[in-house]
Amino acid sequence: MGVRSTAPDSGLVAVLMEDGGPGMITVPVGARDGLLLNAPSHNRPPSWVPFLTACVEAFGSAILRVELDVDADGGLCAAAVLDSAAPGLPKVVPCVPSDALILADVLSLPMLATDALLRLRGIDLGEEALRQRMLRWRRELDGAVSEDA
Repeated sequence: MGVRSTAPDSGLVAVLMEDGGPGMITVPVGARDGLLLNAPSHNRPPSWVPFLTACVEAFGSAILRVELDVDADGGLCAAAVLDSAAPGLPKVVPCVPSDALILADVLSLPMLATDALLRLRGIDLGEEALRQRMLRWRRELDGAVSEDA
């Protein structure tokens, strides 16, 4: 959806909206990652993305999607899921959540959130007042420009 500042001193978050639904998850990102995610196009993606893609392809695999999850302590974590044809190669490669967002964005990969993440970090939109607030926030985010962040 976009990258927004939660407060002047607390940093940036990427706001992820459920595809076709009202769910929302925020992922903390650094300034560099925020700029990359906020760019309208990826004319010059970060150098590690083509390098990672070439390494994965050299082993006869491909990156299928990225998954956001929570670890045993409830912290946000992520992984790139591979289509590994060769035996012994990993099917899941752990990565930093902000890097997973960039990877999915640059390569136009699907991004999935696990049920555990949705239970711990998702927002319950059953309450009508909260649903109205979410619609208002979505309109505000749609109308915001990068200078507002």
